[in-house]
Amino acid sequence: MIILTEPIAANGRALLKKSQLTVYQKPVNLSWQQWLTKRPELRVAVGLIIRASQLTEHDLEQLPALKIIARHGVGVDNLPLPAIQKRGIRLTYTPGINAQSVAELTLALMLMSLRRLPETIAEQQRLTGSMLSGKTVGLIGYGTIAQTVEKLLQPFAVKILVWNHRPKKILYGKQVTLEQLLQQSSIISLHMPALPETRGFLNQERLKLLSSQAILINTARGTLIDSDALYQQLKNQQLKGAAVDVWSAGERYDLADFQKLANFIITPHIGAQTAETLAASAQQCASEVLRCLRGEKAIKLYRY
Repeated sequence: MIILTEPIAANGRALLKKSQLTVYQKPVNLSWQQWLTKRPELRVAVGLIIRASQLTEHDLEQLPALKIIARHGVGVDNLPLPAIQKRGIRLTYTPGINAQSVAELTLALMLMSLRRLPETIAEQQRLTGSMLSGKTVGLIGYGTIAQTVEKLLQPFAVKILVWNHRPKKILYGKQVTLEQLLQQSSIISLHMPALPETRGFLNQERLKLLSSQAILINTARGTLIDSDALYQQLKNQQLKGAAVDVWSAGERYDLADFQKLANFIITPHIGAQTAETLAASAQQCASEVLRCLRGEKAIKLYRY
């Protein structure tokens, strides 16, 4: 018996059912405790495929027979890692599968911000924007997604600056200090994981290093940015714009405040929301479940 926290592509469900596994999807409007109280027979589920929803340690306790959690995505900040590790539950994830999809959205957000597309469409006026060509783009973090963004930017003849927490071989750009990147970049794009040490990475002090003509892009994790500091920068025109696919509210300003700003764009976490990416992720997650139940090696085991 396998539980899905959210829908997955049909090919993934089909692969599980072909192997004679029963698949159930958790209702969005019920907590784990409420649902499993109504359906106690589901507590014997051996596999869980989870996308972006939160799973707490208490939720995990409701599933005592669980052998595998297949994360349909990359980030694991929505999972109770210590509890999973303590119970010896296999944890897999799908790094790399969403790279092209997220990178393409990153490029789209850059272009939308530069050309002021939301404002232009809403007002149906010929607002003056800027070209991407010839700009300096700073990539903070240099994993698979950042490297894919770097490749997509090549036809635009941009200068690329990279900051990474450790030295890396850079494909097209130049590795610089964080201060240099923030001060010199026209566009700054975040590509870091959500970790305790990266929370609020772009704080007020660092945001103030950005040019008033700079644009900030975040398709990584909302917690990387101090939202309150970002609001002040945008509101006071100390930053030209920001476009994000992920969000984490601050203490003073919520999303409604940001949505009143003409220089702010937000999409509802659609980085991986393409048919091709969803099908590939569903296929791998279903395969991970089957491999675990057959006692086979994982395709991509999460390393703690």
